[in-house]
Amino acid sequence: MAGVRFQQRGQLSRSARSKNGFDHPILVVQDQESIAQYVAAMIKEHWDCEVVVASNMQAARNALSSVAPAIQVAICDLNLPDAHHGEVIDLMNEHGVAPIVLTGAFGDAARETVIKEGVVDFIQKDSINAYEYAVKLAGRVQKNAQVSVLIVDDSPDALADYKNMCELLWFKVFTASNGKEALHVLKQHPEITLMLTDHIMPGMDGFELTAKARSMFSMDRLAIIGISAATEEDISINFLKCGANDYLANPFSYQEFLCRIHQNLDMLDIIRANQEAAQCDFMTRLYNRRHFFALAGPIHANAKKDNSGLTAAVIDLDSVKSINDKYGHDCGDVVIQHFASLLEKRFGTNLVARLGGEEFAVLLTDALPPEVRKRFEDLRLAVKNSTVDCGTEKISYTISIGLSDRTGENIDDLLKEAGIALYQAKASKRDQICGLD
Repeated sequence: MAGVRFQQRGQLSRSARSKNGFDHPILVVQDQESIAQYVAAMIKEHWDCEVVVASNMQAARNALSSVAPAIQVAICDLNLPDAHHGEVIDLMNEHGVAPIVLTGAFGDAARETVIKEGVVDFIQKDSINAYEYAVKLAGRVQKNAQVSVLIVDDSPDALADYKNMCELLWFKVFTASNGKEALHVLKQHPEITLMLTDHIMPGMDGFELTAKARSMFSMDRLAIIGISAATEEDISINFLKCGANDYLANPFSYQEFLCRIHQNLDMLDIIRANQEAAQCDFMTRLYNRRHFFALAGPIHANAKKDNSGLTAAVIDLDSVKSINDKYGHDCGDVVIQHFASLLEKRFGTNLVARLGGEEFAVLLTDALPPEVRKRFEDLRLAVKNSTVDCGTEKISYTISIGLSDRTGENIDDLLKEAGIALYQAKASKRDQICGLD
């Protein structure tokens, strides 16, 4: 069997898609069907992504050659019916896939050999927790491909070792040989989310570098791990007091390195998820009402100060109540998600939010009234000419739009004018735009 694909659940719009959803499938190579199905189900549940299952070496080879988008991460049994001696690792390396190995027994000698062969981690199949750990690690490594790491050490050998371990975990790696160079890299690459720094370095030690880096980026934006071979008890304390998130005492194993790094990145993910939950509407993943006003106020103040153009749009879906009554609230939710996707696609570079229910808002800067009206007319027609699939039903709907560029004294004045225009559109025949006449 060349591989079985497990499709993503549901028909979520891009804006409503699970935060953990990946574009690339995860490969499971396992000859015991019940275990393979169990692991695949856990991956789908935990990461909301597509899974490809292969029952042997040949099926894995076929999947790696034919599946698109390309597979990046695989959970592999070390011993397969047609590959008894770990040949699956070589296959993964040939295709540039990060392998996570499951095995029944694993001695120290074999452990060192496998790690050197490019395995992300080896996991002994001694309990159900082993499979859960493998699934979590697979998703974490898939995420790592989008994570940038800075390694700072004045020792070329140490720098090379840490870089090799980070690349094994699929990070994008930057390096610096001293604190001054590290600060320059951070300024040039603000996307870096993890910094590993040695303690004793010429010119600027790890403590000073950590303090300066922390003044640039908060702890929920940049994780810093201090590293030192010194045995003094206060090394770790001083790193933490300077703003580090964690500390590694050298020498350390690859296993500890992996766990510490991932633990810190997982914590950043949790913080971001909590921030997003506070800022975004759960159903559509657009900004919610509260965060819209938090951002819109300063934008309005700057536009008024600079005497620059600012246009507000308030949009209402015309028939959600009747859709709910006829098809059920689940279909009404699908319609709202469909519209959110259209709105984000056309105005995603502007401030867009769901204010509540079926009401949405957009704030545009430096746009001329004719251009604004045309863009929203295109949106209105796109909605009117589309249908939404909900089970066996095909649902059509329309929108009404109110526009205003009368800045007023504050953002409330601007939105009030757009709201009056929306009321005029709704009070007339709906499915139209009012304002900016």
